[in-house]
Amino acid sequence: MRIRATAPRPDRPGPEAGSVVLRAPAATWYQDGAAGPLLRIPRHPPPAAATGTPAGAGAPRAVLFDRDGTLVEDVPHNTDPARLRPRPHAREALEVLRAAGVRAAVVTNQPDLARGVLTLPQLEALQARMEELLGPVEVTAVCPHLPEAGCGCRKPAPGLVHAACRLLRLAPARTVVVGDIGTDLLAAHRAGAPSLLVPNEATRREETEAARCTAPHLATAVRTLLGGPATRARPAPTASRGATPADRPGTATGPDGAGTGQDTAATVQGASATGPGGARMEQDTAAGQGGSAGQGGAAAARTGTAAEQRGAATGRGAGAGGRGGAATERGGR
Repeated sequence: MRIRATAPRPDRPGPEAGSVVLRAPAATWYQDGAAGPLLRIPRHPPPAAATGTPAGAGAPRAVLFDRDGTLVEDVPHNTDPARLRPRPHAREALEVLRAAGVRAAVVTNQPDLARGVLTLPQLEALQARMEELLGPVEVTAVCPHLPEAGCGCRKPAPGLVHAACRLLRLAPARTVVVGDIGTDLLAAHRAGAPSLLVPNEATRREETEAARCTAPHLATAVRTLLGGPATRARPAPTASRGATPADRPGTATGPDGAGTGQDTAATVQGASATGPGGARMEQDTAAGQGGSAGQGGAAAARTGTAAEQRGAATGRGAGAGGRGGAATERGGR
């Protein structure tokens, strides 16, 4: 994909955003070189102050959502905003976040940009329609590359999470990544961010079983993150074959040096427990994981579980195979 950049302007949100590649009525898109992610900044960011009950001290400062399959239905190779459909409870979840003063962002792989199936103006039209349906988000980070490109931003690589956190000016450990498949969780783990899985019909059973934090839908996920009680943890899994030390819990660091060792809210040892609304929350304990309790998202945890690491080892989420190869990518992602 070739995107023509225009000269930077002094009103852009900092040098980390890159050069302007598209100016739209609602937002501006930036890219820092062809190998970097696309970054969307709205012209009028949503207010950050809480309009309802503020989030608790242990809640995340921001939630980074996957797009297709998480916020909206996964329609393969979609270029038509009229076909965009919200996932169940997605609007409610974002409204709850805004009321609590917690920021929202999107991190999404969109390889159809590189394939020539999707243009940047079409991507902006899809984004505008999504925000019309769900409400505004503060930052959107998009990987526009093919699975085989070997970039650092395509999930499960951590680049999208790092980029979104830089623009939000937050350590990854103070955010939570919410997605529907294992690559979302592994990208969070590698960036040093907690994560939560909201399974759907495309989620593999082993991904759900391996996820330490799950919720039946987005509204339950968000309410649990904002105010769920501390829950009990199972022992951290051992590293699976093929996993490198950087893929194991508690070893990765974020762009500002924040390690993955920062757990969320207070945790206690024991068996897995069920949180509000049926959300299954299984956290790491601070002891033995290089972590300190009290930072990140309440009732969320680091990822990097055995099934996710197996996915990295077998190439389901990265490199030439994407999720088992471009031909078998879920929803063209």
